[in-house]
This record gives sequence, C-alpha cells and structure tokens, in this order.
Amino acid sequence: MIKIKETTMKNVKTIFRKWTETMTMHGFPNIFRTNSKTIRLAWIALFLASNGFCFYIISRTLINFLNYDVVTKIRILEKDSVPFPAMTICNTNPFVTEHGLEFVFSYLLNNPSFSASFDLFSQIKLDRIILGQISKSKNISDELKQKFGLSYDQFFITCTYSSQDCNPDDWLWYYDIFHGNCFRYNSFSRAKEIRKAVQPGSYGGLNVELYVGVPDDENTMSYSQGAHVFIDDNHFLPLRGEGIALAPGTFSNIVFKRTLTKLKPQPYSECIDNLKNIDSFDSEYYRKVFRSNLTYRQIECFHAYIQSEIYEKCKCDDITFNLIAEHSAPCLTMDQQLCGLETYSEISLSNYKSKLKNHCPLECESVKLDFFKSENLYPSYSYGKKLGENDKIKDLFKRNETITIKQLQSNILAISFYYERIVQTEITESASITWDGLIGSIGGTLGLFLGMSFLSLFEIFDFCLQIFFHLTEKKKNLLKN
Repeated sequence: MIKIKETTMKNVKTIFRKWTETMTMHGFPNIFRTNSKTIRLAWIALFLASNGFCFYIISRTLINFLNYDVVTKIRILEKDSVPFPAMTICNTNPFVTEHGLEFVFSYLLNNPSFSASFDLFSQIKLDRIILGQISKSKNISDELKQKFGLSYDQFFITCTYSSQDCNPDDWLWYYDIFHGNCFRYNSFSRAKEIRKAVQPGSYGGLNVELYVGVPDDENTMSYSQGAHVFIDDNHFLPLRGEGIALAPGTFSNIVFKRTLTKLKPQPYSECIDNLKNIDSFDSEYYRKVFRSNLTYRQIECFHAYIQSEIYEKCKCDDITFNLIAEHSAPCLTMDQQLCGLETYSEISLSNYKSKLKNHCPLECESVKLDFFKSENLYPSYSYGKKLGENDKIKDLFKRNETITIKQLQSNILAISFYYERIVQTEITESASITWDGLIGSIGGTLGLFLGMSFLSLFEIFDFCLQIFFHLTEKKKNLLKN
C-alpha cells in the first residue's frame, strides 16, 4: 500500500514537472527547472515580489473602477444653428387698466388698513401676492384676467425676430401671480417647431419695444415700473424668483450663451436617465410634476414637496409655483400667506434638498442659459420725436397733443435678445474606466508581471484534469487487479 502511494506521488510529480515546462506563466517554471537551491530561492523571491506588485496594481484598478470616476469633457462647438430660448416678457405691474383698478379697489375696500406689523412696501407686496392668487384661483375667466393688464397690442409697440415682424399668434399669453399678463415667445407648448438662431447679433435675434406706463392711481399697487423678463429653455416654464427687471427709458441688450450638460447616470453620478414619463420613478412628488403637465426637472419636484408641507401646516395650497393646486384651497388670506412664508423659510433652512434625493431624482441632461446685459438711454431725442408722431404711441398716451421725451423715457423701453456667436458649450461625462478598459488593464498587468494571458487560466484547469485522469486510471487498474 505504501509502495502504491509512493508510486502515485512520483507520477503526480512527473505530471507537475512536465506541466510547468510547458506553461506560459513566467518565472514559476524556473523554480523547478534548476537544481541549485540559491537560484531556486532567488526565483521564488522574484516570483512572489512580481505577484505582490501585480495584485497591488490590479486591486488599485478595481478600487478606481468601483469609485465610478468620470472624465469630464468641455467643448465649445461652432454650430450652423442653435435653439433660440423661450422668452417671457411681463409688465412689472399686473393691474394697470380700468378693470384691474376696479379689482384692486374691491379688495382694498374689504381690507382698508395696512397691518401695523409691516411697512408699506412689504404690505403692498403681500397684498399683490394675495390678489394674484385670488385672480388665479377664483372663477375668473381668462378673458377677464387679460383685461386686468395691457393686451399684446398695447404692451408691444414693435416686435421683430430675425428682422421679420412678429406674428402675435407666436406669443403665448398666460397669467402670472406676480406680474399678471405675461407673453411667452418660442415656447415648446406653443411653437410647432422651436425657432433656431442662425445669425449672431441683434439682427438675428428678437427685438421688442414695450409700453410699461402705469396710471396715476393708488389702486395700481405699484412700487416700481418696467418689465420683467425670463429667459428659459423651451421646455420649461419660468420659476418663482427668476428673471431680470428692466427699467423704462433704457435700451437693453441681453446676450446669452447656451450650455448643454449630459451627466453619466448612476452609479457614476446622482442623476437618473430616462425620466420621461410619470411611471419612470416611484415618488409622489415626482408624479405631481407630471400631473401638473410639466417637463420634469428636480427643482419642480422640490417645489412639490414644499407645496405639500405648506398644505399640511397651513391647510391651503401655495400656487405661486408652476404646480397644480390639488386641494382647491389656495392661500388667500393674510394669515395663510404669513403661514406659507414661515413654512417656506423653515424648509429652506432645513437642508431639505439632500433629504429628498431619494424622492426627487436629478435629471441627467440639462440646458443652462447664461446671459449678460448692457443698456443705453432710450429713446434718443431724435428717435423720440419720431415716436411721438406715431398713432399707436399717441393712443397709448391718451392722444396728448405733445409727448415729451421725458414722458417717453418714463413709460417705454426696448430690448434686444440675441446670441453673440452661434456656438454651444457641451459638457459631457464618460466613465474613466469602462468594462473593456478594466479587463484590458488587468490583462496587461498580468501579462507584464507574470506573463499570463486569459488562456493561462486554462493551463491550471488542464493540470487538474491530468491529475484527475491519472488517479481515475490508477483506480481502475487496482480494481482489475
């Protein structure tokens, strides 16, 4: 029995030695080829050191891969055309007509005294928000709302896009709580096809002259005068608190540039790809954005959370956001408004955005529109004289016999929106180590330090099979004997 075991071990050693002589791995066969102990120890040390370096580098590669690092590429690309943004223009004052003044007067009649807790400026702002919510939430038709402020024909003195006269049907009217009548140009919901800018400079952009006069009446609730402008991507509505105010008596050049950002989706970033419909993500706040007929973006989802918290604490809907009021209970009183403002302040200080990441996913693709503004005095003396002779201007100024430059500069303004260059900045992310890159890196490291390839793994399997077949054959021979 002992002799059989010795024979078996001898045969296994023979198979092992022959296997090492033909294997492709470097270093390891040399340990068994030499009879010198010194050389053998040297090869063992070199083989172990090479293995150590090899697996250290492989482990670092795996750690870097599992960190999901990205390479960010920023390119400024010359384009034949770029989408022209959606432009929203509002009169700063929502109540400037006879119907609007009557509406304000009716409110002030029931709320005759300002609260002692507020200065006049703050009280007017609060009252305007309440009036905006009343006019938006009550059974007031769009036709009547439009009569509170200036119509398109009254508000726009002139309008051209790419040196062609605007069509009034290209402007979408909607009612804004803060500004009343607003007009939106190149909106995705209005235009059959989004207009694109093909020519840089003001001649290839949108140019408007606006009348922003305010009646000399205390019922206007006016504390400033001018226009409010929002510049957005074509798929989104303006957000509360955004936009810029433009003063009368100025010609403003608003030059913008477009940046398209495409993030790598999870696990490389916090964004989630394909947030295209209401069922793409399981969150009530997420679904409310779609129920409000909006294109999804994370900020709207945050607003859905704020709106729900205000309703829980104040038992009324804050409708200053773009979202629908699902409870049909808008915040219409001063107490409700103060409760909503207090709740909003508390939420803003609570680090709520980081807590809502699992409920409000970040979109992977976004468009950012940066702009800068320059302005001149408007109109000039000579141009003002010609404007004063215009029948439309005379109608706006109640057919005054003489319209002075000062009157014009106090009531009209001009804006030119355009791209300075037809370029688009594109920010894209890609994985710093991809699956094929990972396999290539590991394979290259194994080849450099050990001389191994993918097929080398099958050599180990081949050795195990040889031992298995040898022992099986040995067992059969013993049973026969």
